[in-house]
Amino acid sequence: MIRDTLTILMLALVVPGLASGADREREARELEAMLIAPCCFRQQVSVHQSEAADEVRRDVRRRLAAGEIRDDIVNAYVQQYGKRILAEPPAEGFDRLLYLLPPFGLVLSAGLAVALIRRFAQQGSSRGVAPVAVTPIVSDDTQGQYGQKLDDELRDLD
Repeated sequence: MIRDTLTILMLALVVPGLASGADREREARELEAMLIAPCCFRQQVSVHQSEAADEVRRDVRRRLAAGEIRDDIVNAYVQQYGKRILAEPPAEGFDRLLYLLPPFGLVLSAGLAVALIRRFAQQGSSRGVAPVAVTPIVSDDTQGQYGQKLDDELRDLD
């Protein structure tokens, strides 16, 4: 009975530690994906194979174990290396405008298309366009021959 109680107490103390360790590891991997390797600034720390990337991995885990939060860690790296350390830099200033241009262009082009269609439709109705009379190019003799031949072929099909 006492042994079972001690086992339950030990598990209660160990399991939260394991859960926080797993959470810390998940957080560390997410941070590694957010940062670019400072040796060449070409790949994320999570996939880059270099001593600098390994040092960042160790430093991120050390900071998380010390209780620092994600924003503090990211801000420390931005202060040290600048915004190019971020895999996805924040949109600021002119960059924000670039995110608005595609939807604005879509709305503008749709409005232009509607305006042009209305204009062409109004021009066609305001002109009072009469249907054009089509005159046959072939003479009556030729038309008669083709008509007779067509009638014969249609009769053969029945």
